[in-house]
Amino acid sequence: MGRTGTEGTGMEEAGAREAADGGAVARGRRTRGFAAVYEEMREDILSLRIAPGTAIDETALAARFGLSRTPVREALLMLSREDLVKFLPSRSAMVAPHSMDNAHEYLDTLALLSRAVARLAAEARRPADIERIRARQADYERAAAGTGVDAIVAADLAFHRSVSDASGNGFLANFYSLTLDYGRRMMLLHYYPRFGAQDRDACIADHRAMAEAIAAGDGAACEALASRHVMSELRVIQRAFEPDVGLRFSLEP
Repeated sequence: MGRTGTEGTGMEEAGAREAADGGAVARGRRTRGFAAVYEEMREDILSLRIAPGTAIDETALAARFGLSRTPVREALLMLSREDLVKFLPSRSAMVAPHSMDNAHEYLDTLALLSRAVARLAAEARRPADIERIRARQADYERAAAGTGVDAIVAADLAFHRSVSDASGNGFLANFYSLTLDYGRRMMLLHYYPRFGAQDRDACIADHRAMAEAIAAGDGAACEALASRHVMSELRVIQRAFEPDVGLRFSLEP
């Protein structure tokens, strides 16, 4: 017996739904694929697992993630908007070289945002925030006692993000987190290679003092500590540019 008009319409509608569902699944996979490439590549670049100036092989990336080149290209475009990837006239891409040209502007922004989130954290903190900040402070001290730079960096970022979360201002916390990320390559290239025991102890002392000032609700002290902390980081970075071997020996015959 042939299908009636009603049966045919029902089957067509079911087929259309299946096609729509399949398209949604495909779009979902594409979105997840794009996000995976973006997130992993971003972390690889910020952590220097991929060195500045490295050429990017889109075909190899597509194979690595099991994707077509389209979501890989989209992820690279997103990274280029964060100045982490550069596209060349040949349409090839590379990891953006690290430059200190805008370091002054960056440190100005970091100082302003650090002071703002610290003061707001002292004013808006809740008991759970204080507990979380102290826990991240303890994590940092454990990491700093070791020699693993990746662990120290991760613990330091987690401490500062716990402070910004306590500010209660989501917009400010997001901008502050992006600013911290923007400076990670500079810190890995110019700060941590010079990060000695004295610098570690000063950083731990700053973290402890800030945690206690936030718990006490002392906004002025938090702001002053945030300023001091940024300036202490700057002093270490400046040491990275001081002459090393060039002044250690005489050139006289």
